[in-house]
Amino acid sequence: MSKYPIVHKVTTKKSDSLSLSDVNFGTEHPISHFYSFSDLLVDSIDIVSDSIYLYCRSSRPSAVCPYCGVTSKRVHSRYTRRLHDLSILGKETVLVVEVRKFFCPIPDCAKRTFSEQPGNELFRYRRRTRRCEVAVMRQGLSTSCGTASTLLSLNGIPLSRSTILRDLHRLSIPGCGDIKKIGVDDWAWRKGRSYGSIIIDLDRQCVADVLGDRGVDGFRLWLERHGKVALVSRDRSTDYSAAVAATGRPIVEIADKFHLIKNISERLMKTIGMHYGEYRGEVRRAEQAEALKGASPAMPPALPTAASIKPKPQDSRMAKFLEVKELQDKGLKPFAIARKLGIARQTATKYCRMDELPERNSKHRNSYHIFDRYVEQQVAEGNPLSSIYHEVCNMGFKGSKTPFYDHYRYLQDGHRGYRPKGFKPTGKRKNCDERSALMPLKAIASVVDKSIYGHALDAHEKKLMETLSRMKWFTQFHEAARTFYHIIKGDDTGRLIKWMKQYWKTEIPSLKAFLVGLRLDFKAVKNTIAYNLTNGITEGFVNKLKVVKRMMYGRAGIELLKRKMMMGNVLFN
Repeated sequence: MSKYPIVHKVTTKKSDSLSLSDVNFGTEHPISHFYSFSDLLVDSIDIVSDSIYLYCRSSRPSAVCPYCGVTSKRVHSRYTRRLHDLSILGKETVLVVEVRKFFCPIPDCAKRTFSEQPGNELFRYRRRTRRCEVAVMRQGLSTSCGTASTLLSLNGIPLSRSTILRDLHRLSIPGCGDIKKIGVDDWAWRKGRSYGSIIIDLDRQCVADVLGDRGVDGFRLWLERHGKVALVSRDRSTDYSAAVAATGRPIVEIADKFHLIKNISERLMKTIGMHYGEYRGEVRRAEQAEALKGASPAMPPALPTAASIKPKPQDSRMAKFLEVKELQDKGLKPFAIARKLGIARQTATKYCRMDELPERNSKHRNSYHIFDRYVEQQVAEGNPLSSIYHEVCNMGFKGSKTPFYDHYRYLQDGHRGYRPKGFKPTGKRKNCDERSALMPLKAIASVVDKSIYGHALDAHEKKLMETLSRMKWFTQFHEAARTFYHIIKGDDTGRLIKWMKQYWKTEIPSLKAFLVGLRLDFKAVKNTIAYNLTNGITEGFVNKLKVVKRMMYGRAGIELLKRKMMMGNVLFN
């Protein structure tokens, strides 16, 4: 048998490699049984520098013509192919395969000669074995192409990132088959700008499809192409609900439990932020009451009078501003104020330089300050806010109706909304202050959520809950949220109707808005309790998609994202 030509071959002196003159090509090497399933025989092994060369040939005496399917034994000629295989001991491994060309015995065949393709490791026109390509695909799907190229090169498979990217685009995406239960959620191309949708097969727990938008038409068309879908688990999005309704099929909709609990928790936190000044007053009155307990009987009471207590609620921003100005009047520097109140030093410095708190940027963006005087005059004349809203829209106002009502609520019940009021400090300056720092909204939200879920609270958290419980609106909202949590986690749909009837006439705007949303989406919320199905696996795949998109540095298109999300389940299982 002829020798395999190796051009510019350099053998290291320390290696026990075999030269071609010493190879007996008719003798099978002991390592051949590792390639027996590939119909390959290893004749010899050579170590050249940091590479291992395996000289192989087919173990079959004949080959099958790929054009007509007829077996042939007439050899036309021989040539060699070089294919990269998985590394051995970290060294680059190359298969040098002697390939035979055969005559096709059928005269009417399209080709007179053909090359053999032994086993299941070698493919036409490929430079890598099958298992090597699978390893490359796994690296490319799990990391970015640049990182995959580096890792593969370190493992003895030198490939460029462009080659890995071309191989990924060469993959054909499998169909999702007969899918019956799906979970759908959105993900951000650019947060606040453009979004896509991801669809999960809840039975197989894998990605069924990735859409480039989250609109009604895109999801509706997908549902029409998959006519056996009978259940959709979603968040509170109205677009997905409208798409399901547009199909006209009896598809069961399920609102996700996590989003329902999160919605009522966010409503509660919004209400606490609007009444943050009331929370501040309760904390200060409790501190002064504790100070009076340890004072002498001759000491005059320090409790604030009814005239000094501001009845109008303040949001968290105004309350922090007032705290900063009061401590500044007592001689504290911005750094000490920041440590005392638990806020950023830059925020304390900014507030110290201000005489009054400016309006929020969102109010300037919607041009409320331009229409304030006109709206106040119209309300004084007895005109309702609904008609005033349409008038100011014709005058150039571009805000939506609900924020418009929230902003001008002070014209009806004395609430100032988000408009700040100037604060002019009075009194003698002092160089110390013994008041404790107010908890920020995020810390309050964490404690309130723990109490809603029934988790154990420490002494400091219990004290906070006692302070908040002195406010009637908080007691009502907190009890409503805690009861709703247990209803959603349970299996009795009748309790949901009773709960909605109990709090339907509430005077808390945020709770009322949440109840209105539940009524509009009542069937999906009711199915949440009846089916006991969550959208958690969908949220997990959304997090995975975000990681994949960030690994690609924002350059991953929809087709590459779809392959990375859908093909991982095929190649890794």
